[in-house]
Amino acid sequence: MLEITNLRDGAVLNRHHGIETENYLEITVEGIADPQAEVTVNGQPVKRYDRNFSAKVRLTEKINKIQAAASDYFGERTLTLTVMWDRASFKRYNFFFDDCSFFLRSIALSRPKSIFDEMFLGRLRSIHEKYGSHFMLNLFFHDDHHDFSISDFPADYRAEFQSNKDWLRLSFHARSEFPDRPYQSADAATLAADYDQVYQEVCRFAGPECFIPPMVIHWAITNPENFHVLQERGTQCLSGGFLGCISHIGEKHSIEITDIGYHYEQDVAHYLKKAAHLWYDRKFDIIILHNLLCCNYDDIEMLGRRFASVAPDRDAVSLMSHEQYSYPDYFNYIPNHLDRVEEACRLATENGYRPVWFPEGILGNTSWDK
Repeated sequence: MLEITNLRDGAVLNRHHGIETENYLEITVEGIADPQAEVTVNGQPVKRYDRNFSAKVRLTEKINKIQAAASDYFGERTLTLTVMWDRASFKRYNFFFDDCSFFLRSIALSRPKSIFDEMFLGRLRSIHEKYGSHFMLNLFFHDDHHDFSISDFPADYRAEFQSNKDWLRLSFHARSEFPDRPYQSADAATLAADYDQVYQEVCRFAGPECFIPPMVIHWAITNPENFHVLQERGTQCLSGGFLGCISHIGEKHSIEITDIGYHYEQDVAHYLKKAAHLWYDRKFDIIILHNLLCCNYDDIEMLGRRFASVAPDRDAVSLMSHEQYSYPDYFNYIPNHLDRVEEACRLATENGYRPVWFPEGILGNTSWDK
């Protein structure tokens, strides 16, 4: 018998989980082993009490190994966990919109003097000016509701996209909204081709500096063996719903199901939803995280409850919504949708979170990149 009981493989640890200095994060490792066994953690003897043991461990790297070993007359056993150190962590948030295409069609048709004369982008700029919020807009290549493709978007506004890239970025989401779950069973070549088509169009009309690698794809599901397609193009984290999430307004579940979560099993889903909200998958070298809220599902009151539920050790929160709910010609239009977006950003600011880009570093913390 040998088990580490207060950590799991893939834990992402920060200043809240131990004593942090510039050079290390010292944490306590706790576990159980047979009382007769000699136990070490990372080669050092541990404190024992009956079956229980504990040891101090200093994490000094971004990715760290913790190895517990037990030896008795029945043999030798080892258990190795991999954990990530979110060094110099701070409270931060990222906001992304999925399913984006309506705003590009609107601009292409009306040809305003400024992209911010368009309703959606204009409101986002107003929120940015109030709270400093950053917004990722995850694009469809084709708008199935209006038969519009982003290849039809003019390059006339390239300079304006460039001058606002510090807070407004464009990313890939899918080729189009339908069919649902386009990458659930798709091969890597299909995902790569769709990604590259959107990327090339963004480079054409906005410039490569305005593109940011995605942290979610349409329906948040693909075989993890396709992750390399996204990682080769810069993705370092992926977000999803993972446990009991809904796919449309009004949907109810009688049981908690694992669905929109990249085919991960329930042990990971429960850990993300109910324990830690983020997890490092050592097999695929990627961070997986659970979103805090979604503005087209959560009304103003619920947004407040979401922030009130945030655990004290949660430094990074992912906020999201879907662009089309902002537009009156969408069949599920929500009149106060952008008010909800502003309220989410206000709550993030008032709770001490600052805007970052999660696709950079460890969820916007670039301390290991310096």
